[in-house]
Amino acid sequence: MAPGVYAWIGALGEPDAANRGAVGNGGLIVGSRASLLVNSGGSYLLGREMIEAAERLGGGRPIVAAVIQQPLQEFLMGNAALRERGIPLIAHAEGARLIGQRCDTCLRNLERDLGPELMRGTRVVVPERTLGAASEEIDLGERRVTLLHPGWGTTPGDLVVFDHQSGVLFAGALVGVGRLPELRDARLPGWLAALDGLQALRPRIVVPGYGPVGAADADTPMRDYLQQLDLVVGGLVDSGVSLIDAPARAPMPAYAGWSRFDAVHPRNVQQLYLRHEAEWLGAGRSELKGGDGGR
Repeated sequence: MAPGVYAWIGALGEPDAANRGAVGNGGLIVGSRASLLVNSGGSYLLGREMIEAAERLGGGRPIVAAVIQQPLQEFLMGNAALRERGIPLIAHAEGARLIGQRCDTCLRNLERDLGPELMRGTRVVVPERTLGAASEEIDLGERRVTLLHPGWGTTPGDLVVFDHQSGVLFAGALVGVGRLPELRDARLPGWLAALDGLQALRPRIVVPGYGPVGAADADTPMRDYLQQLDLVVGGLVDSGVSLIDAPARAPMPAYAGWSRFDAVHPRNVQQLYLRHEAEWLGAGRSELKGGDGGR
């Protein structure tokens, strides 16, 4: 992508034996003194492969840390390989908390879907270094890298990684290309605000969490989906359409060709419906309280 900056591009679908669990993207940034990994892959074996490639591409420079961008299985199940080599793991404090709370379930599911051989050596390892502030800088030697927490977007523990020298931005799950985003842990206003914040960095190249590397506007299609989904679902709630009927009333065919659309889009509609409904009910209660206070 740029001198000293590399990316691993994973599959767009769900992890399975065919893709070896290599879903989602990772990266490597090499400075004059040291290198930094971005994410650790979907298994111990994939994490080990990333380390071997990083040592080769980095010319033997030490790997000072690996940044885990979100508490998502495709980004962190290689952590055990890094811990084995003594490479520090960095995550946002909220991301580390979620990894500890629920990634054992992810591990069991992956062992079922990929089989014991592909998941050999994989275990849940919670990052020991946590970022609680909005940002932190790492000096790799003539190369300044910023770790930035843009707020609660896809998860409460989002981190992005920006290499100032090359202008390459590793956006993590905040940006996906050709893969439908999932709203399970998301706060939609925060997600859209985070995308605005990423643009303020003026990146030259964006490495999404999923899909191919793109230019600075790589987030545009996904931003459009999120904004249109919000408008459509809000309109359904206002019109009195039921939760059960809402997915069928929000087909959004422009995005039907994206990976995971059939499985994830109906869930997104219903999750956003419930949030709009809660806001609508909350607004109604506020109006009633205001009316009572005026009597």
